[in-house]
Amino acid sequence: MRNHFLRMAAIIFILAVTLTGLQAQVQPVFRIGVLDDPSGPISKGAWLAVEAINQAGGIQGADGTFFRLELVVQPAANLETSVANLNQAAIIAALGPEGNEAVLNNLALLQRLNVPLLTPAMVDTLLTSDTSGRLLRIRAAEVLRGRALADYLITDLQVRRVATVQLGFDIDVTAGVIGFSEAARALGVTAQPALQVQDPAGSAAVISQLIGASPEIIVIYGHPAQAGAFYESLRQAGWSGLAAYNDADSPAFREAVSMENIGGIVASTTWPLTATDPASADFRDRYLFTFAEVPDPVSAASYDAVYLLAEAIRRPGELLTNLLQLDNVQGVQGSLRPAQLARGETSNNVAVVQLNEFGAPKLLARYEGSQQIPLDQAVARPTPTPAATPTPQGVVATITRAVQNVRSGPGLNYDVIGQLSQGEQVQVIGANLDFSWLVIQFRGQQGWISRAILDTFGNLNSLPIVNPPPTPTPPPSPTVPPLPEIVLDSAFVTPSPIIPNVPFTVSVTVRNAGGANAGQFAIAANFPPNNVFASAIVPGLPAGQIATVNLTGTLANTGFYTVTIVADLNNEVQELDENNNLLNFNYSINKPVLRQASQTLNPGDTLDLEGNAVQGDANWDAGAGLLNAIFGAKVGIIPNANLNTMHYDLIDPNIVNQASIPAGNLVPGVVIGILTADGNRGAMRVDNLANNQLSLTFVVYQN
Repeated sequence: MRNHFLRMAAIIFILAVTLTGLQAQVQPVFRIGVLDDPSGPISKGAWLAVEAINQAGGIQGADGTFFRLELVVQPAANLETSVANLNQAAIIAALGPEGNEAVLNNLALLQRLNVPLLTPAMVDTLLTSDTSGRLLRIRAAEVLRGRALADYLITDLQVRRVATVQLGFDIDVTAGVIGFSEAARALGVTAQPALQVQDPAGSAAVISQLIGASPEIIVIYGHPAQAGAFYESLRQAGWSGLAAYNDADSPAFREAVSMENIGGIVASTTWPLTATDPASADFRDRYLFTFAEVPDPVSAASYDAVYLLAEAIRRPGELLTNLLQLDNVQGVQGSLRPAQLARGETSNNVAVVQLNEFGAPKLLARYEGSQQIPLDQAVARPTPTPAATPTPQGVVATITRAVQNVRSGPGLNYDVIGQLSQGEQVQVIGANLDFSWLVIQFRGQQGWISRAILDTFGNLNSLPIVNPPPTPTPPPSPTVPPLPEIVLDSAFVTPSPIIPNVPFTVSVTVRNAGGANAGQFAIAANFPPNNVFASAIVPGLPAGQIATVNLTGTLANTGFYTVTIVADLNNEVQELDENNNLLNFNYSINKPVLRQASQTLNPGDTLDLEGNAVQGDANWDAGAGLLNAIFGAKVGIIPNANLNTMHYDLIDPNIVNQASIPAGNLVPGVVIGILTADGNRGAMRVDNLANNQLSLTFVVYQN
């Protein structure tokens, strides 16, 4: 049923765009490409804006001509084909794709469109990865969401005990954790603990550690389905405090969370569904009445993007330049200020919300960058006033073929700069000497169209004669300037394993694999489990050279962990590839080993783990079928333990508190923790129990 509805929605969407075109064939058009499913949020948000603009008469260009807008929708699932189709459609700009990976992994392909590309993808490295200069982000970057969330929690709610959980090691997940943690640290709060979960099967131990730490709020980062399952498990384990997850509006997250647990989640978003400002209310109502569903932040950003394009079209000059120079354009998300933000950024608007018991977001705070603003500060976008249909004056050309090329000069040897479609009318502003080619204003420049394949209205003799531009010569092949390329090759730690409460040093080897010298940049990492931030500055790195930097710190808790080391932390170096600046480094933290050995106990034998002959720690009473702790020692089975991954903190006195272990529990592979008579912690693995002989392999740690 759902698939049938989606197919019908797609058909209705395409018919609506087609009918809009049929009703206004006599009016010149600008086409906008959309890389999204016809029933997707980018398509729907863009369609709603296009419909409003066209119903008001279209857009009046700088030369006075009124244009209507058309969407050319192509699915993002097969970008190779979709990009080729859009290139044939003579689009002036494109929207999408939505996902971070879809954009980052296909940048070279998307750049073939050779038009401004406005995307809702939010990963922080997006714009620094683009070399074309035509990529624009239409939502606030991920780092701004982290800053807004941290500011609200710490400044407004006065939260001081914050824990973070990172589920997986994807670049966007890692960037989100680092962004939030850095923002919190700048406000005087260090996340403690800061945990990472690589295998969802191991989340039970992480949840136990989180609950035991008693933070005021747990901030979760990860993909929606995994984050929803983790959050649901957290609540089922008894956690009753605050929790935050920035993609709480994701359907995959909602599906994984039960209704009784959905309430109370705090999140930051680029547009809140329940915003009360007039622009948001108008957009939300029209979207609901049109599509019978509520909009999301992506559809709001797409809606805003069309209005940005409309404003840029109204101005004389090249479209991309106009887009980058726009300032204080009122959008649904808030004020859009490409001229004031970093190149390619159009919005720095973020909201903080909290879900109620039904999952609806209650608006808590709104931000422009780092500045908190009143909740209702945004104003309504003025309703476009319908324009009178212009009466043709002067000379007007009507396109009679399905497609007619517009060239840079009067001849087939000149470049094609765009196309017009059958039924379009354009104002003619000049001609060549024999009137075989006519001159029009086309996308901010002069375009030439062949008179032989079109109809004209008006007196051609009234047209001024325009001298043709020089015959084009093939441009030289562009020379790509060499760029640095920062690569993290390897890392090792001293001492290994790291000793609790003893300073450690991770030596990181970094290489400039590019063709140009790199200036100063930073290398940093957030070391779990104590969220120890360490960084080092590389003052500069010549092309082809290698450097080693040291990250130092002190950790308190034992265990096995993975940390993501980040090079060029603040994107100070423009590189060939901004996506290879991460290195996942595995390390362990443990107390020094006093002794490790194996021993077979005959009936009545005593085991002295330290081997110092002072006193024993355990005795094998085969007759009674008991392994007894002696001289004040304590024993206890450590569940799901492995001697190869054993560490000091796993030998928990709350578990290791028994006087003896029955023989029935001494099966091969089971691990027994022991608090020795000398006050040290150790672990014993049962290797075999046969013929009243008990074989053990053990390790004992120094306190």
